[in-house]
Amino acid sequence: MKQRIQAAPKKLTIAASFALAFAAQQAMAATITNPGFESSWDGWVDSDPSSLSSVAHSGSKSAKISGSGGSVEQVVAVNDSTSYQLQAYIKGFGRIGVIVDGSNYSATGGGSDFELVTVDFQSGSASSVVVYGEYDGAEGRFDSFALIDQGGTPTEPPAGKCNDVLSIANASDDGGNDGNGPANTIDNNLNTRWSYNGVGKQIVWDLGGTADISAMSLAFYKGDQRSASFDLEISSDASNWTPLLTSANSGGSSLALESFAIADTNARYVRYTGYGNSANTWNSLTEVQVNGCNWQQGGGEEPVDPPVTGNLDPNLPPSGNFDLLDWTLGVPVDNDGDGKSDTIKEIELSSGYEHSSWFYTDSDGGMVFKAPVDAPKTSTNTSYTRSELREMLRRGDTSYSTKGVGGNNWVFSSAPSSAQNAAGGVDGLLTATLAVNHVTTTGDSSQQGRVIIGQIHANDDEPVRIYYRKLKNNAKGSIYIAHEPRTGSEQYYEMIGSRSSSASNPVDGIALDEQFSYSIRVVGNTLTVTIMRDGKADVVQQVDMSASGYDDSSQYMYFKAGVYNQNNTGDGNDYVQATFYALDNTHTGYNP
Repeated sequence: MKQRIQAAPKKLTIAASFALAFAAQQAMAATITNPGFESSWDGWVDSDPSSLSSVAHSGSKSAKISGSGGSVEQVVAVNDSTSYQLQAYIKGFGRIGVIVDGSNYSATGGGSDFELVTVDFQSGSASSVVVYGEYDGAEGRFDSFALIDQGGTPTEPPAGKCNDVLSIANASDDGGNDGNGPANTIDNNLNTRWSYNGVGKQIVWDLGGTADISAMSLAFYKGDQRSASFDLEISSDASNWTPLLTSANSGGSSLALESFAIADTNARYVRYTGYGNSANTWNSLTEVQVNGCNWQQGGGEEPVDPPVTGNLDPNLPPSGNFDLLDWTLGVPVDNDGDGKSDTIKEIELSSGYEHSSWFYTDSDGGMVFKAPVDAPKTSTNTSYTRSELREMLRRGDTSYSTKGVGGNNWVFSSAPSSAQNAAGGVDGLLTATLAVNHVTTTGDSSQQGRVIIGQIHANDDEPVRIYYRKLKNNAKGSIYIAHEPRTGSEQYYEMIGSRSSSASNPVDGIALDEQFSYSIRVVGNTLTVTIMRDGKADVVQQVDMSASGYDDSSQYMYFKAGVYNQNNTGDGNDYVQATFYALDNTHTGYNP
């Protein structure tokens, strides 16, 4: 089965926009014309390479999309201010999505057999949306599209209240299940389940830390055929339990997540006690979703706002508009002749340094970073050029070593207390407002258009890298991140559009010269990356790093920001460039 690295992130982002504060009731479907392609392309607009296939999930036909640019789409009428779930079955590889007033929400999926893929969204003021299926790197078949009205009208959370989808660190029972274990309820797959026969059987979900909880959603195995009976309880210590929902029943009409109205509460653990269903004594759940404030899971910090852009003076060097004393700068020149690119130390950088080609103030006051394909690099082990800041908490005090757990770097709050006491800060938040002005258009197609615009670097690895990528035939670019555990393979998460070298133009992408903001937050072992744009919902990706090895006493961190060119095969004078309009770095215990 294809690894679905985007369905969950998209689901998180969409669900985090509005509170699902309504009682469970019978789901209703908006009308998709010819949802299974039994009437050829009636109701659909298809783009080649696409064709009808006799391999079907239901009926006798499906849509086959076999190459880049292939897609099917349809305009569907919806009610405004309503929660919906788009569903389709995909075999092979594919992406489904929905475009709502210009915002694009999507998920990928598929496998050796047809797999149910879902996308949750809120219609806002729209009276119609565009639903689509498209190519995602290899051939795929699409069937049985459905647009489900989730049965209620969500409202925006009141000021000061959030309704993000919370990370669930663990799911457990007493081991008496039938082999369909509790972890299946938190794998973002409605085709797997937890099943346990008997009245009073329980499953417990651990959020990994105390969190504000505002809503619960559950999906039930055979939930469209029978109604399940259950109680929900909460606890801060997994020993003392408080009722949250008593004598509840599922709607019995949907396989999708059903949302249940609960009182706002604060807890780390949620326990489900099942009393069978309307057909037998089996308790079977396919997925759980807990909504609330995800910043509480990491220690109660407030949600991130875009950084404030100050009054930037185009007549000043970058340090005249930005505090650069806690940064060094790597520039793609070798003036000292050591065979490596030069590093501009804190004092020199903050005293008016600029380079007319690679680091300077633009006519609008922004701080410009530029890096060509062919130029000196930071070391013989580095493949790419950069014009990039490296965080230095010592602020020019060279009594602190650049490397190591000490006053120049920071550590996670999940690290041992000895490391926290020795470090210059604990946990971290980096916020930036910028526009990417240029990306490479030459060289190997796998490298064209890629640039890293922000990252966390550890001793030898990178807990996160933020990529912007725009292909030369696309009008807009994508955003994705990479997380590199100390052992094991890198993990990629697509936040806006696709990272594929053959990606179609991302409808909700970011154009060159378009300003946007990002934040990178680490609290304990929780990494949260947020992309912020005026007039659009934030796009949020959270990564659980508890198994990544960065909470070790020897591991130190520092932020990086600027441009790190990810193309070394293009024309030598091809380049990447970005202009920053705000940049701010903060840490617990760091008071410059």
